[in-house]
Amino acid sequence: MLLPNGVQTVSSEVNGLVESSNNIGAVKTDNDEVTFVCAVRSAVISKKYFIFDKIKAVSELAGAYVSSIGDYPAWEYNSDSKIKKLCVETYERLFNKKAEEEIVHAGLECGIFAKKMPDLDMISFGPDLFDIHTPAERASISSIERCWIFLIEILKKI
Repeated sequence: MLLPNGVQTVSSEVNGLVESSNNIGAVKTDNDEVTFVCAVRSAVISKKYFIFDKIKAVSELAGAYVSSIGDYPAWEYNSDSKIKKLCVETYERLFNKKAEEEIVHAGLECGIFAKKMPDLDMISFGPDLFDIHTPAERASISSIERCWIFLIEILKKI
């Protein structure tokens, strides 16, 4: 009841955008031990650490041990991204349809790049995926081709 779970904060800049969350992904029991595996995510690193600190405080009150592994650095949304603007314009010109923009707070490799190169302007894009993270996961071949064409055109522009 005390362990943070679900949406923890929403963006003050982008309406409806989940900014930070914690997901209790698994609970394991073994004799006299219970292990909670959590996935703390945030686009703002200080809020991510605040959630972890809450988990740690609750755990310590209960006499539990806490550790952290597999950390994804935050990747904050850049509303003034020049590469995003170029990509949207290029996509719409190439495919004659509106680009779908989505902002997520999930763990992406972009956070790792952002941590190493804080001034890097970047976006993430990819093909249409279905049943993600399940044995039935698959990708649309035609959307992979569209991504390839798009990538080549963007590389020509930059």
